[in-house]
Amino acid sequence: MATVLNEFKNYYHDQNAGKKGTAARKLAVNVLVKVEQEGAFANLALANALKGDALSQRDKAFVMALVLGVLRNQKGLDSKLALLSKEPLIKLRPAVRNLLRVAIYQLDHMQDIPESAVVDTAVELGRAKSIGHVGISRYVNGILRTYLRERPALTGPGDEESANHDEKMLQYENFDSGEHFSGNYSSQIGGNQGNLVESLSQRYSMPSWLVSRWLERFGEKETLALLAACQNPPKLTLRVNETACETAAFAQILSDKGIKVKRSTLVPCCLTIVDRRTVRGPIEKIPGYSDGIFSVQDEAAAFVSQIMDVKPGDQVIDLCAAPGGKTLNMAEMMDNKGKVVAVDINENRLNLIKTNRERLSLTNIQIVQGDGTTIDLPAADKVLVDAPCSGTGVINKRADIRLKRTKADIVKLTTLQKALLTNAVKLVKEDGVLVYSTCSLEQEENEDIFSWFLSSFKDFKADDLSPFFPNETLVEFGLTDSAKHGYALFLPSKHDVSGFFVARFKRKKNS
Repeated sequence: MATVLNEFKNYYHDQNAGKKGTAARKLAVNVLVKVEQEGAFANLALANALKGDALSQRDKAFVMALVLGVLRNQKGLDSKLALLSKEPLIKLRPAVRNLLRVAIYQLDHMQDIPESAVVDTAVELGRAKSIGHVGISRYVNGILRTYLRERPALTGPGDEESANHDEKMLQYENFDSGEHFSGNYSSQIGGNQGNLVESLSQRYSMPSWLVSRWLERFGEKETLALLAACQNPPKLTLRVNETACETAAFAQILSDKGIKVKRSTLVPCCLTIVDRRTVRGPIEKIPGYSDGIFSVQDEAAAFVSQIMDVKPGDQVIDLCAAPGGKTLNMAEMMDNKGKVVAVDINENRLNLIKTNRERLSLTNIQIVQGDGTTIDLPAADKVLVDAPCSGTGVINKRADIRLKRTKADIVKLTTLQKALLTNAVKLVKEDGVLVYSTCSLEQEENEDIFSWFLSSFKDFKADDLSPFFPNETLVEFGLTDSAKHGYALFLPSKHDVSGFFVARFKRKKNS
């Protein structure tokens, strides 16, 4: 597993200081301001900012590295800046605040970039009208040069270990060995639960409320592994459209193009890119994309469609369909026979399904804009509720979640999840199937919803997931018991996929 540093080292190194390096950094600052001030989703803000050909693909990748790196480490960056700045960070212009974050992040995590290049480009940007003026430029210069001069004193004796924590954590992929931090980390920082929470929160730039609940739910060892997993760049996984090409054949096509892939043991039609650097340019440039041979989708997300077990001719409803990964996957599995009704409240996001439906040559998808909590449709053989959730299982993909999500959000989300399931019940035929999934790790959104559903709707029963796991993966993943009871929780720290929960219910006959 590569760390953030190893993923971007050398590849995004800006060889020249000065004007050449300012455009990419300025764009990164603009995206960060949108995330912070306008509540924009980082992935969407990045996608919009990187449209067009103003920057090279290498510089676009550098912008992405900066934005996601700052978001993954923002809490730690701010603590350092707070020691350096006489002006409280909250009073700084948003653009100046994020310019400083970008600069400190490069100095700490991109050591292959010369310190002079980092400082010079930051100073130049501080002078730009869109960010500041000459006075701001001097202020930025003073902050960064003070940081370079006083960095050891500012970071403290434990910072060397903190700076290398990703590297250390990932050297121990088998945490059952008892090595590394297992059982010892809390004693290293004082043995107090409050100290432990704050230390981990600071080190991993995670909200303390989330660290606290993970410690309570998973224990110290697993929480450390989860926090490290949240810092890792997400894998690039391609789900092959087997109506267009067999997975093994497509893997060979990619190999011939110098793109090495590994086939998933959980979802056989998924291929993970082994080395992201072998993919030049955007996803659309990968061979086969324009021909509808593949879509980008995480293995755990694709596994949800596997649990749906759709067949050609089925009538299927995807109640929270956009942006459409699972809808498209199910339509492919049905070999263009039957129908998948894709429902979502957001019309713009439904347009993504329309675009990809055409690219994949799928004719069995009906798109319906509507509220999944109230919409009335003809009953279907199978209904999917891939519910809006806290997203705590995909923080490595959605770094802004750690800044936006609050504990109160979970209460609101569980209310919505119950409303969606309550309406979904009305849409399932006798002897039909209802599948519920989230990309959350939180018990209230997962196991508690599972128990609530079974106690609320007596005409449904939990359905064994075991038959949907290929070969020995059920045992390898350690999910045998929960799968028999009708649900599975995937942890990125254990299963090397995104955090996901999936449950399957079956409507009883004559209900």
